[in-house]
Amino acid sequence: MKNLVFLIFLIIISFTVNADSNFKTINLPKGVSIDVPINWQVISNNQRITLDAYVETLYEPIDSDFPFAANYYNDNSEVEALLNIRYYPWMEITQEDVFNASSDEVQYLDSILNENILLSMKDVGKLLSWNGTKKEYINGIIVLVTEYRRYLNTTKDSGRVRLVRVLNDNKSFTLTVSYDDRRQNSFMLEGITNRIIESLSISN
Repeated sequence: MKNLVFLIFLIIISFTVNADSNFKTINLPKGVSIDVPINWQVISNNQRITLDAYVETLYEPIDSDFPFAANYYNDNSEVEALLNIRYYPWMEITQEDVFNASSDEVQYLDSILNENILLSMKDVGKLLSWNGTKKEYINGIIVLVTEYRRYLNTTKDSGRVRLVRVLNDNKSFTLTVSYDDRRQNSFMLEGITNRIIESLSISN
């Protein structure tokens, strides 16, 4: 019995180490960091580069308000999952404002977002479902998470999309994470995208 318990312990430890080794922490502007799978490819100047190559250039100034995007490609070079971060340096809403926002205010924001997403999808696809916007806490940060499903005409895929909004004055940004939830490996992609979101951190 002791040997069996010890074996299970070793398996759990091995799984944890391997899982961690499959991700790399990326430090981005304004103190933001996320964990990204090492087999995802960064999109820079419309070109695909490895995560390691991108990390080597992070010491250079990044002026863009859209500084980071990465995709997961399958063996057929089709995008099955993606993430990107866009900053909003003009934002004046603070973390305290979000903390104090009432449920009615969150619902109002959600209705505006729904209208905007519907308009943006008009010529490229369609909105399949809308799960709304809610407050969540991630590593001490209060965020507004909007979730929906959409279909794209170009790629013919149905994707689950989550917009993780951090409203933090001139350090505000949105982390967008999505994956094709019709794939056979969608369970794996769900776990990976959950890990990305849960790793979100901001240094003071």
